[in-house]
Amino acid sequence: MSDRRRNSGKITINEVAEALGVSATTVSRALSGKGRIGEETRQRVVEYARDHGFRPNTERKMKNGNPGTGTIAIVLPEAKELVDQPFFYTCMSGVNEMAQANACDTLIITAGIQDLSQLRRVVGAGKVDGVILAQTYRIDPFAAYLKDQKIPFVAIGSLDDDDVVQVDHDNRGGCRDLTAILLARGMRRIAYLGSAEGKVVNEERYAGYIQAHEDAGVSVDSGIVSRDELTVSEMERKVEHFLQRGADCILCQDDSVCGNVLKTLRSRGKRVPEDVKVASCYNSKMLENYPLSITTLDFDVMESGRTACRLLLDLIGGRRVPMKTILDHEVLLKDSTK
Repeated sequence: MSDRRRNSGKITINEVAEALGVSATTVSRALSGKGRIGEETRQRVVEYARDHGFRPNTERKMKNGNPGTGTIAIVLPEAKELVDQPFFYTCMSGVNEMAQANACDTLIITAGIQDLSQLRRVVGAGKVDGVILAQTYRIDPFAAYLKDQKIPFVAIGSLDDDDVVQVDHDNRGGCRDLTAILLARGMRRIAYLGSAEGKVVNEERYAGYIQAHEDAGVSVDSGIVSRDELTVSEMERKVEHFLQRGADCILCQDDSVCGNVLKTLRSRGKRVPEDVKVASCYNSKMLENYPLSITTLDFDVMESGRTACRLLLDLIGGRRVPMKTILDHEVLLKDSTK
């Protein structure tokens, strides 16, 4: 392929397919996010398309016929929470990957729970065609504002609003499955360490924990449940309290909480799983630094970002999309609960 052709961005799907030794359908599926293909193949297609200036023949007009900006926004939590929760970086990567594959730019907005100022500026100035909310709240001011502005948007997470397009993992079902397995393995005093903070994902995970106990006919000791606002010192105090109350397992709301629990146990000379077992409702690379493998729930967060972006682009183009998309989860049983 000549440099002139490569730089012009006129390479076709068929030429991408021929270069990679795959079908044009496979290339289309990899770039659109629609249909099942292997992760390795999808990555090869996306990287080749990006490196060779390929631009899919995407309809750039919005539903109302306007040409649009070719830019979408993703709203992420403020910086402190981003550092504490790798979920959002991974999710953002999935959104950006799908956006790039569809010749679309991504604008990053970080905001506190009630801080709509930057979102208002961006939307009010007409800088984006649509928005992805990377986090949802039981009472969600971001969703309410975007509905009022009648701008296309997709929420990653669950909302009590059937008029909002949502992409989520089954956090309640996943936590229920994980807790049920721990109960079936003989653990009867499973402590739960998390926080509420009005976030739907936190409420769903806790609901799954409760449901598993109800299904197994095992009562929950409220003395080994904590859903208060968590600081590092407060988590340390809660872990010590759980141990004093005879908890045989600590189920952590997410990887960040789990990392602090493991650090506290190690500093107190407590062995996992000999002295107490530990599990997390969310898996990430953060837990790979611990010398013992940790039992977790595993979600494909990159896929949630890709899916949300694909749905948003369809919405912007006026195409029909499902209102609720639920992605799979997997329970990973590791050494920490043996």
